[in-house]
Amino acid sequence: MEQSVPPHMNFASGTRRSARRDLGPGLGVVLFFIAACLCLPGQAQAGLRVCNGSVDLVNVAVGYETDDGLRTEGWWTITSNACSQILQEPLKNARYYLHVADGFGESRLGGDITLCIREEKFVLYDGDQCWQRGLIEADFFQIETEGAEDWTVLLSYD
Repeated sequence: MEQSVPPHMNFASGTRRSARRDLGPGLGVVLFFIAACLCLPGQAQAGLRVCNGSVDLVNVAVGYETDDGLRTEGWWTITSNACSQILQEPLKNARYYLHVADGFGESRLGGDITLCIREEKFVLYDGDQCWQRGLIEADFFQIETEGAEDWTVLLSYD
């Protein structure tokens, strides 16, 4: 279950339901396992969950296809070694998109697709013509859920 990513990023999957994204060099594997244990309860809710195994606070936005078109929404603030249930319902798509920014608004991941965001909380449709609509363009990384109704993304330093 490998995904193709740009050469400056590492992607590894832990289980069929989880995936790990590296935010950069730094922390060791021990922090990753501690964060995973703290973040994954015995009975996980269906939906999309993001766990932050890094030492930094991150802000997360998500994009996905709906009957009304491509939807982006944000922000979820996730502190170090914590998790957030981003989407509460069972996942219906095989593909979701994540944008991860640090506390200063700087992107922490490269991306496969450019979608629109705002600095404040938002729900937007249609990911194109951001500048013409007074919005910000941002890179989103594609998450392949393989059709699972429940998926966890683990962000960590290696």
